[in-house]
Amino acid sequence: MKKSFSILLVLSVLFGFSLGWTDALSAASGKAPISGTPMLREQKLMLLRDYGTSVRIKTEKGILADTVGDQVSFWAYHFGTGVYYQTTATCKSRMILSSGSYLNIYVENDEWTRDQSRFTTTILDGIGNEYKNVILPTETTYFGTPPTGDFTILLMDIKDSGGDSYVSGYFDSRNENNVTNSNNRHMIYMDSKDGTPGNTSFYGTLAHEFQHYIHYNSDPLEDTWVEEGLSGLARYVCGYGHQTSHVTAFSQAPTTSLTNWQDDLANYGATYLFILYLSEKYGGAATIKEIVANGETGITGINNALFRRGYLVGVNDIFKNWVVANYLNNSSISSGIYGYTASFSGITDAPGNITVTTTVSSYPASGTGTLNEYGADYVKFTDLGGTYDIFILIPFNLDEGTTPSYSYTGRLGSFILGLTGLSATVGAEGVKQGTSNPTPSVVTSLSSSNTISTGEGGGSSSGGGGGGCFIATSAYGSPLAEEVATLRNFRDRYLLTNLPGRLLVKTYYTLSPPVAAFIARHESLKALTRAALYPVVGLSRSVLRDPAEVGLGGIGLFILVGLLLVRRRDE
Repeated sequence: MKKSFSILLVLSVLFGFSLGWTDALSAASGKAPISGTPMLREQKLMLLRDYGTSVRIKTEKGILADTVGDQVSFWAYHFGTGVYYQTTATCKSRMILSSGSYLNIYVENDEWTRDQSRFTTTILDGIGNEYKNVILPTETTYFGTPPTGDFTILLMDIKDSGGDSYVSGYFDSRNENNVTNSNNRHMIYMDSKDGTPGNTSFYGTLAHEFQHYIHYNSDPLEDTWVEEGLSGLARYVCGYGHQTSHVTAFSQAPTTSLTNWQDDLANYGATYLFILYLSEKYGGAATIKEIVANGETGITGINNALFRRGYLVGVNDIFKNWVVANYLNNSSISSGIYGYTASFSGITDAPGNITVTTTVSSYPASGTGTLNEYGADYVKFTDLGGTYDIFILIPFNLDEGTTPSYSYTGRLGSFILGLTGLSATVGAEGVKQGTSNPTPSVVTSLSSSNTISTGEGGGSSSGGGGGGCFIATSAYGSPLAEEVATLRNFRDRYLLTNLPGRLLVKTYYTLSPPVAAFIARHESLKALTRAALYPVVGLSRSVLRDPAEVGLGGIGLFILVGLLLVRRRDE
């Protein structure tokens, strides 16, 4: 028994491994709503460049002294022609807020003439109460306190370019400054022609744009993708559900870059889902509020906020789990990191049912692909039994401005998969959803020389990335432990690539499961095994970092010791 345990202990060093509401479209037009705010980003940046914050408007409450019935000429932006124009609107509602300031609701005169039934007292009071009792307090909790003073909502026909989408609302930072074409008031524009005042989609847009308003006054230089993600979250936390058109668009195009904003529906879906996932896993309102208050922007700003909140993770770490969660959406495994708390019931194309980039169903097969920055490709291999059949390819170093490539081969033989291009540039997550084990499992950070072996015809899995929970995993308590990943990578790179190494792998799978189970039941044995593994983990790490540091002789000696021990065990 002692001899067998010693043999298995050494072998384990060599081969351990890890493993509601969906009001998407306007009821009035059937078009998908989008925000006009990101379209005004360039002029916002020029305004900040030319004036900084020196021309901010005064914020004393009641400064406008509006009354119901007042007619005001407002500046508005034409998104089709790219110019400002003036339109006249009448104050139809005025409601006092708990701060003592007022909410003023104006309706464009042309819209009032076109259809007064869309602006009844009941509808306008409902908008006022929703803003006062839901949107204002909720967003103050999540995104920070807005500037003091009266606030205006202008209901109007927002001019845009037409098509399958419409500008449902926007926040224009010019109005926060005493400059040309400014209305010199805190305000948001809301569309009442394609949109329907007072319905769920309308309130979702109001919540979305109000986050832009708060964010501008806290961190005006924020990256567009972060702002849009936070505004998407604003809709959700205020109780108006997911924007179905955004979630669906991203789920149908999951290769969309998270950070490279292109102002399409898939961009909205990507940024919203990432911020929703981050909020669920890393501190909710407190972390989100820190992101808004943080003076840094983009990835750096989020990382700083996470660090200040005590989380020792960054955007890159979260991104790698998020792309798997979008495929699985299963919170019952791996402590919930591969699923959302939010329900996507009623949305057909959503996390858990996203479009696979490539499906391989006939063999032999081969193919290539490229990756968007902060995007992911999903390559599925069918008929592989219990092996890892979906591979999520990501830019492993996640450097922006790069378009890394990869290639793959697959066949139904002893080697069913080969991925090349996996390196410091491209990495992969392998997801198992075999019929023999309905509970999914995930292998992270597959090595650059990864292969997965099966029996002839695609039988039970073994080899790189496959298998169960063996000795190293039992000792360290998790297949995701850094030490386990190091040993797994050594096995994939230096053992599965040669006949002696594959002999060791085969022997390991035969001998180790009962010993691993025994270790898992005894804390003292776990500690003893970790101590025994310590020097070999260090050697494996050195080899992976710089093979020349150890030399081929050292690697060969490593394998030879394993072979001798296997032979002694067989004797």
